[in-house]
Amino acid sequence: MSIILTITWRWTGYNTVFYLAGLQNIDRTIYEAAKIDGASSSTQFFHITMPLLKPVILLTAIMSTNGTLQLFDEVKNITNGGPGISTLTMSQYIYNLSFMYNPQFGYAAAVSYAILILVAILSFAQIKIGGKK
Repeated sequence: MSIILTITWRWTGYNTVFYLAGLQNIDRTIYEAAKIDGASSSTQFFHITMPLLKPVILLTAIMSTNGTLQLFDEVKNITNGGPGISTLTMSQYIYNLSFMYNPQFGYAAAVSYAILILVAILSFAQIKIGGKK
């Protein structure tokens, strides 16, 4: 639970800056026109704000997914992968393969490429799903 709270704390502020920039980039006249046409606040949010923030949402989703898959520092400092290997992340596994016990650099490189492919597939899927108009 402490790792989840730490990661949430880390990414919330980072993503908030992107959302704030996206919201400040929306022209106020669009909201004024919608209000004149009789659109409620919820209608404005779902039909104006959300579609115009779609690129920002896609960007933050991809960056957060990428950052989570490369998670190392927080888990290393809080639990060191324990108890046992219950909180061991992929990045920490690569670190252990490379620098702990009996170094296996080839296997660690193969796992690194697997993470690269996983990140590429997830990013591509997010772009395809989020990129539809």
